[in-house]
Amino acid sequence: MRTKIASVVCELVVAVCAIVGVWGNNFLYFTTQSNLWIGIVCLGFAIKQIVGMIAPKLARIPVWARRMKFVFTVSITLTGAVFCVVLAPVYKGAFSDPINVITHVVVPLFAVIDLLISERERLGGVSIVWSLVPPVYYLAFATVGFMLNWNFGGGNNYPYFFLNWGSPVGAFGIGGEGVYFLGTFWWILIMIVIVCAIAAIYLAVIKRLARGKRGNSSSQSKDEDRA
Repeated sequence: MRTKIASVVCELVVAVCAIVGVWGNNFLYFTTQSNLWIGIVCLGFAIKQIVGMIAPKLARIPVWARRMKFVFTVSITLTGAVFCVVLAPVYKGAFSDPINVITHVVVPLFAVIDLLISERERLGGVSIVWSLVPPVYYLAFATVGFMLNWNFGGGNNYPYFFLNWGSPVGAFGIGGEGVYFLGTFWWILIMIVIVCAIAAIYLAVIKRLARGKRGNSSSQSKDEDRA
C-alpha cells in the first residue's frame, strides 16, 4: 500500500508540474510535447490507482497502458538528459529559469522514480522498440516544420541545433565549429542509441527490482512457515 501511495504522489507531482511547466509554452518543442504526454498518462494512472485502492477489482492496469507509461517516461528522460548534458552547457543561465527546471528536471525525476517504484511486471524487449516511436515522430514533425519554415522561436525554422537540417556543417558533416561539430544525421543516430540505452537500462532495473521483491517475499514465507 505504501508503494502505491508513493506512486500516486509521484504521478500527481508529474501531472501538476507538467501542466504548470508547459502552460503558455511553445507546443512545437519536444520538451512541451513530452511533458504533456507523461503528464496526461501519469494523471490517468493516479486516478486509476486511487480508484483501485477503493475498489480492488478495478485495480488491474492493462499491459498496453503500462507500456505507454514506460515509453513516455523514456521520452521525458530524453528531454531531461538532452537539456542537462547538451543544451544547458551551451546556454548560460539555463537553470535560472524555474520553468526550465520544472520541465527538464522535476518532471523527468519524479516520472522515473514513479516508474521504478511502481512497475514490477515484465514489459519485454519490444518496449525498447516502442520507446523509439515518440522521438521518431518528433523527428518527422520537426523536419516538416523545417521544410515549411515554421517559426520555432527566434525566427528559427528548427527547434534545436541538432535538428537543424541547414547546419553549417551539413546534414552528414563531421568536424564543424562550435555546437555544429556534427551534422543532423549523426545527431539522430546518437539520439536513437541514447533512447534504446535508456529503455534497456530501465527494463534491466525493473527486472532486478522485481526479482528482489520476489526473493524477499519467498524469504518471508519461509520464515513464517518455520515459525
